[in-house]
Amino acid sequence: MIEALEGTNNRVRARVMPLLAAIGDPRGREPLIAMLLDRNARMRLIAARCLARFPAPDAVAALERALEKEKRRDVRIAAVHGLVEQYSGGQDGAIRRVLDILLDDEEDCDVRVAAFSLLRALRLNQRRSIVRRLRTDRSDTVRQHAERFAADPAPNSAPSMAEMRGWLERLGDEDYAVWNESVQRLSACGASVIEPLVDTMRVHAERPEYCSRAGIVLKSLGPRRGRALGQALERVVEPLPLQTLIEVIGALGEKSLIYRLKDLIDRLAEQPRGETGFDPCLRVRAKAHVELARIGSRVAIADLREALNSGNGPTDFDMLSAVAKIGKRDELPLLLRAWRREDEFTRRKIADAVRSIMKRERIRRNARILQTLLPEERTALERILPPAGSRSRRTTARKRG
Repeated sequence: MIEALEGTNNRVRARVMPLLAAIGDPRGREPLIAMLLDRNARMRLIAARCLARFPAPDAVAALERALEKEKRRDVRIAAVHGLVEQYSGGQDGAIRRVLDILLDDEEDCDVRVAAFSLLRALRLNQRRSIVRRLRTDRSDTVRQHAERFAADPAPNSAPSMAEMRGWLERLGDEDYAVWNESVQRLSACGASVIEPLVDTMRVHAERPEYCSRAGIVLKSLGPRRGRALGQALERVVEPLPLQTLIEVIGALGEKSLIYRLKDLIDRLAEQPRGETGFDPCLRVRAKAHVELARIGSRVAIADLREALNSGNGPTDFDMLSAVAKIGKRDELPLLLRAWRREDEFTRRKIADAVRSIMKRERIRRNARILQTLLPEERTALERILPPAGSRSRRTTARKRG
């Protein structure tokens, strides 16, 4: 799909970008950032909307740059909405540019109205201060929106269960304005939204867009209120909602939650496989391994080693990313055996992991562990590593040049 974005067929690219956003794989973020520079305005608009699903500092910076250079109103509106979602997803820096636009009376009125969606994500005292200022704005439209927000119930007041169920249902709406408002409303509910939101996400377990929006709400709760997610991990069994919970836990960065992913991995590993041996939760386990690896933990290394050694289908890229971060010399033979059975593209990922481990662990070519490799493993290692002396020859050639 990423390669499709480099093509010239705009119809294909317009379909691929929402798919990347729905999948939520971090590898889709940089290609979407690049699409913000596309010559076609519709491609830039779709990219801005989809980039909102990847909360990260570089995504915030890209959307801010787009607002500085973009002339098309609809693309600017999409970029503003994207920054609001980035803020709701835990990127606090995204608030600055949106506030600047909201309070700039020389900015396009429609773009300012789009920035109003930020207000529901703010604390009550912040919201009141900004609304008070906007009620005296030069623009009639802005003043009307400010009056409407002033008359709204306080977003921090506890909603009724009926109201919350309505917002949970509208979270799956196709209209951006409808589901985005639901995101803001639900985010303001605090930790009380976690249980009903997770239950509703399980009902919509086959809808990637619903799970992605639920993830935005959960990320906005912050580490302290998000600690209740640990209980949700114990009762959710559907792959897509589980992936969403893992991504949220990783984004929150709460180590006590991340370590609970070990229990999830163990539970999933014990589940019976089908007759074909296919593991429907392999991606879930892989994502959990990545989050543990990001904090340098090897508590689940036994399962990671088993996954590398299983040979049931292609090696998962997230598993390789995890072992590249925390793998040691004992994992090298497993990677070399996996290299022999994989296709050329996966082999490159495995080779990167092998080189990463050897560099981090300071393993030289003549290390004792490499001398104990089986012949086929040694052959794989020789294919992965550049020939001995090639680096020095290249260095000498550059000096002569």
